[in-house]
Amino acid sequence: IWFKFMRLKLHNLLEQKHDNNIILLHADMWPFNTYNSINLGIQEQNMVNVASGLAYTGKKVIVYGVCGFVLYKAYEQLKLVAKRWASNHGLIIFCNAGHTGCYDFINEGHTLKDDLELLKLLKIETITPDHSNFIDTINNLLKLDKGIFWVRLGNDVS
Repeated sequence: IWFKFMRLKLHNLLEQKHDNNIILLHADMWPFNTYNSINLGIQEQNMVNVASGLAYTGKKVIVYGVCGFVLYKAYEQLKLVAKRWASNHGLIIFCNAGHTGCYDFINEGHTLKDDLELLKLLKIETITPDHSNFIDTINNLLKLDKGIFWVRLGNDVS
């Protein structure tokens, strides 16, 4: 499944950049140690708060997770902490797998069908790259100093 390949590509990108100002947070999804990565376990609300605190200090934060968990479980933190507070001071890039149905076999908490509507309510810019331009998308976003972006993994996955 290509989203696992995207994790490896993201890992390689961060290893190449070796930048102390870029932090990767994930919810127990990374099978290897990555430069400046923090495994916060399955506590997405806390992960968004940690990302917001890091962004507030000027760090560029990539949050990698399953979209259903990050969006549903951490909606209040996305709305009140990440969007209204931290995005004016730093950069948060949410990379999320699941909107394509790749996790449907597990249960409905792993996937969602209304993410675009919820993100529109939050006024969070949404990008859906395919596997060929995922890393270019992340690189382009990392050139920014502040803001909040939602990268939906996989518009070319069936």
